[in-house]
Amino acid sequence: MLLRSLARAIGLTAAVLMFFAPPHRAQVPLGSETQVNLDGSISGGYSSSMTNEGPDGHGFTFGGAGNLAGSFHSPQFLSFNVSPFFNQSRNNSTYQSITDSSGMTAGANIFGGSRFPGYVNYAKIYNSESIYSLPGIANYATNGNSQTFGVGWSANLKDLPSLAFGYQQGSSDYSLYGTQQFSLANFHSLFGTANYTVDRFHLSGGIRHSKANSFLPQIVVGQLAQKVNSDNTVYTLNMSRALDREGSTWVNFTRASTGYDSLGLNSSQTADIVTGGLALRPTGRLTTQFSADYNDNFAGSIFQTVVGTGATAPLSVTEAPSHSWGVLGSAQYTVMQGLYASGSISHRQQLFLGESFDSTAYAGSLNYGHNLLGGQFTAAANVSHNSYGFRSGSMLGLLTNVIYIRRFGLWNFSGSFGYSENVQSLFIAYTTSGYGYSVSLNRRIGSLTWTGGASASRTLLTRLQSPTNFTQAYTTGLSGRWLSASGAYSKSSGSGLLTPTGVVILPPGVPPPLVMTVFYGGRSYSASLGSSPKHGLSITGTYVNSRSSTQNGPLASLNKSEQAYVYMSYRFRKVYFNAGYSRLLQGFSTSGLPPALVSTYYFGVSRWFKVF
Repeated sequence: MLLRSLARAIGLTAAVLMFFAPPHRAQVPLGSETQVNLDGSISGGYSSSMTNEGPDGHGFTFGGAGNLAGSFHSPQFLSFNVSPFFNQSRNNSTYQSITDSSGMTAGANIFGGSRFPGYVNYAKIYNSESIYSLPGIANYATNGNSQTFGVGWSANLKDLPSLAFGYQQGSSDYSLYGTQQFSLANFHSLFGTANYTVDRFHLSGGIRHSKANSFLPQIVVGQLAQKVNSDNTVYTLNMSRALDREGSTWVNFTRASTGYDSLGLNSSQTADIVTGGLALRPTGRLTTQFSADYNDNFAGSIFQTVVGTGATAPLSVTEAPSHSWGVLGSAQYTVMQGLYASGSISHRQQLFLGESFDSTAYAGSLNYGHNLLGGQFTAAANVSHNSYGFRSGSMLGLLTNVIYIRRFGLWNFSGSFGYSENVQSLFIAYTTSGYGYSVSLNRRIGSLTWTGGASASRTLLTRLQSPTNFTQAYTTGLSGRWLSASGAYSKSSGSGLLTPTGVVILPPGVPPPLVMTVFYGGRSYSASLGSSPKHGLSITGTYVNSRSSTQNGPLASLNKSEQAYVYMSYRFRKVYFNAGYSRLLQGFSTSGLPPALVSTYYFGVSRWFKVF
């Protein structure tokens, strides 16, 4: 009886959609100055959701999506776009959310053809799926709401400085499936820039201010629930000038001020950075460059780099003096077409947390690119000798990279390999070493095309007994006119910073002992299948499985996620018969809760329309 009633209801919905759908019309003028287009889709069907985190739900549902676009007077004067959507999910549309999501995005451009262009944008989305990420591993699913708003304006007057101003704000809240805890975040940013050229001098400057607030619960690695406030203001002033013989000179100034407050701990750092240089081309084959830089608060710059990632626990910087300066001279010579040789000498001194460091480096490199054995070959090698005054020693550094692309009969091949040993980092007390490779193949097999790939990378700070950051991935796929299949496997481990949206890899040059890092490791695999066995019919299915562990000091969490979804669509004229099923199983051992289980399905009809 239920199936018969559902079939009747869907058939009636399809008939209504076909009968009442508006006819296809061209762009409609609303008055003599306004042109608009409106299209979209409306849908109706039966949906059901089952979860162990709340009540189940089922019943008939209606949804749709639309797009209203147009202009007033002309697109160069005012153009706009509004795109609302209602009850859209991966079960009934191409929208990638396990839950029915609704919202709207909108934007407008004004005076686009004048010297005073402006823009405004707005978006608000409810009940949408988002991600909580771990590097190199399939993402974990979250559910929440978000909103953004932005406005900007420019002035481009002849023989006067070009000006641009803008403001952006946003907020979001989400819960991570399997934890029953919520996270909140909002931000505000304001910027202004100016550019001017006079007597071959190009002058530019600007200011950017941003402020962010977030509340982070005890999730994934068992950190304390905390409220995090941060702000950042950056002033820039740049001057450059073109010189004879294809040369140039430049001077740049940046002042960055960053503040941070969390768990009663607060810190504020300001760093002034000046850089400058001169580039000349004495001959057609030889280019030279000299540059210098000074930073009056080197520790503050590292602090700002960490805060900029959104980290929930950045490093604490003492009031000890800290600065950095360096000079660099380099030259590059074109030996012949495709072969370049270069050399450099540099000296750098740094005072960090009361301790002095200095380094002098000599480096030489060769770069070669040419057709080789029927393919394209590119190689580069750099060798450096670093002398350190602070530890009375020296070290050889090596950086190499090779790329080769070629077709072998029916096979298309591309591959790359890189290796580094004792490469100087931003903080000269540490060097980095590692390797990376990638290989991809594809080949026609009858009417099908096979593709495959593999990649891996490994990096570590040479002086530390810290975890190595390692990633490894394999992919394969087969596609044809009506069938496609793919699979992937990845593995990752290392250390990173905890942020509101997941774990991010530690930025280069940031000493791991100075920050609270999260150790992570895990693997994920996925499989996808798609088919269009007949005209108008398409079927897709995907399965993703991931397992990971995270550790923050003595606290550790074992995490798992399984996602599966199938979607089918059949088009008859302008009516689509849709059906879909999604399942999510996700859990974290630190939550003390059983894994969240969410299952949803839908079947119904939709119709595309174009009103005008």
